[in-house]
Formats: sequence, C-alpha cells, structure tokens
Amino acid sequence: MKKRVALFLMAGMLFLAPLLSGCQSAADEKMQEYKVLGISQMESGDYESAANSFQKALDQSVGSIGAEELDICYYKALALYKSGDTEGAIEAYTALVEYDSKNWEVYYLRGNVYLQEGQTEEALADYAQAVSLRGDDIELYAHIYENLLNAGLEESGQEYLTVVLATEPSDAEEYYYLGDVYFLSGDYENAKTNLLQAQEMGYDKALLLLGQVYAAEGDDDAAKSAFESYMEKYPEDADALNELGEIALEAGEYEDAVTYLEAALSSADGDAAASVLKNLIIAYEYIYDFQSACDTAEEYLSLYSDEEIEREYEFLKTRVGEDIESSDEEDGETDEADISESTDEADASGDTNGTDGSDHSAETGETDETDVSGE
Repeated sequence: MKKRVALFLMAGMLFLAPLLSGCQSAADEKMQEYKVLGISQMESGDYESAANSFQKALDQSVGSIGAEELDICYYKALALYKSGDTEGAIEAYTALVEYDSKNWEVYYLRGNVYLQEGQTEEALADYAQAVSLRGDDIELYAHIYENLLNAGLEESGQEYLTVVLATEPSDAEEYYYLGDVYFLSGDYENAKTNLLQAQEMGYDKALLLLGQVYAAEGDDDAAKSAFESYMEKYPEDADALNELGEIALEAGEYEDAVTYLEAALSSADGDAAASVLKNLIIAYEYIYDFQSACDTAEEYLSLYSDEEIEREYEFLKTRVGEDIESSDEEDGETDEADISESTDEADASGDTNGTDGSDHSAETGETDETDVSGE
C-alpha cells in the first residue's frame, strides 16, 4: 500500500502565549501587519520567523481575549509546531486544556504532539478524550486511525477503524472518509466504491484520493486519468500536479515529470512545496540536469532541514563541478582545433600569394604588420 503522510494537524490552536498573557484586546493595524507577515512566512516554510511575527502581533494587543487574538494564536501554534518546538506545544496544550477543558480539538492536537514524541499512552488518552467530546465525527476517527497507523500503532487504531467501517454514510464527505480508511487499511475495492460515490455526489477531492488508490494498485493510466479529471476543474492544484509528477517519475517519463512538478511548485507552499521540491530534485537528476537539481536542493535546504537532502546536495555539487570541468576541457579542445584550422588556412593563403605573386598590402599601399613584427 502506498503510504501517505498523515494529516497530523487540523485547523486549531497549537500555542497560546504563556497562560494567555499575549492574547488581549482587539486587533489594531500593527497587529494585522504582523499577522499578514507571519502568514507569508508560513507559506514560504520559514516557521521560526513566522512564530516570532505572530508573537509580535499578539504583543500589540491589550485587554480581553477576542476572536482576532485567538486566530493569531492558532497561526502561532502551527508555526511553533512546524518549527519543531514540540515541548513548548505540549506545555501550551496543557494550559489550553485548563482554559477550555471541553474543547475536543485541543486534546486531539496535544495527542498528535505526544504521538510524534513517542509518548503513546498520553497520545491515546488525549485521542480518547477528543472523541468523547466530539461524538460520532467520522473525519476525526479517520484522522486518528491514520495517525496511529503511520506511527506503527495499527493495533491501537483498530477501535477507530471499527467505528468508521460501521458508519452508514449520509453525505459525500462521509463517503470520502470511509473510502480513505478503506484505502489506508489496504481494501482498495471498497475504497474505490466509496470514493466514486463521493465524487458522483460532487465531492471533487475524492478524485485525488481515487488517483492514489489506482496508483497503489499499479494502474498508472487510471491514476493519471483521475488526477487529470480533477485538474480540469482545478488546473493549478499543487497536490494534483505533484501526484502527476510522481506518476510520470515512476513511469520513466522524466521530462513530463519536470513539467508537472515545475507547475506544481509555482502554486505550492509549506509542506506541499517541500514534497514538490524533493520530487523535482529527482526528476532533474534523471534528465541529467545536475545544475537545476543542485539549485533546487539548495532552495530546499534554505527552507527545510533534511539530512538526506543535505547529502544529496553535496553529491550534486560534485556533479556540477565535473560538468564544468568537462565543459572547460571541451572548450579547450575546440579552441585548439580552431587554432590549428586557422594555421592551416594561413599556410594555404601564404602558398597562394607566393604562387601568383599578388599582395593585397601592396595594392592598398599598406605595410604587412605581421611581416614587419616578425610574427
């Protein structure tokens, strides 16, 4: 089964300034400026700077907690989590639980961080509390199952899987999540059945997951068709373009892969951009464009930390250096050939002048500078 990246985060609060001290009063113009800056930095993958900008936005606020302050706290929470400050996130979650113990989302988010940190018991306890507060939300159950599955805790995820599979879908979105869980569990036939139903009911997003199911089955033509159908409505969707790029890579259609991935990069941001950049590095290497691969790896490392890409970048720099040396050698050989050819032509010209006795310099009354200089 093709493993997909778990959606560890849903929209919500990952961080609130210590004991809510930063979230106060209504937003002013300066707060908005910092918020917009932080969002821009988030989109470019600069999470640490984004977190700082969101804090500066919160620093502009005084008074009671309002919707705008909480919204900024959501953004700052996500930025901190993405920047790797999991310890701070867990501390913030605990404060948030004390602030609103009936908020299911806080438990879910804290559970995600616990899971990432390997604190399984704490994660499972938070997940259980989240579903107890949320009720029969098939999406929440599906996300928790996916998170546990990707963390290697399939057995712990069985109770969530059972709930989803027992659900009688009542709308397109529920058909989608049922299909999603079937896909994750390896039941591709039921996954396709439910996803096709979701798509027929107007849930276009189902086409993306349907394409992944076909790809997992090895049916690249059907996968490509599903993604292309989605792109007819959403031609600039980075996820669809990235999927098409991956299919092209697997099929050995490397030029097509580059085309898809370059298009995806123009509209991707955050984690989506990271995936596209990685695939693009591979695609460039396959078409022997090591300079572009090296430049893309450098761009990736300016935004994200990744030891594998760091090693690849060092390798690509050697390949680029070899190409430059090879190019210089070829240029040198060409220059030598041109010099040799020019010499032969000059010799031939000298023989002709000696034969017919003509001399262009004599005709113009000018002195042959080459002869005078002795060169």
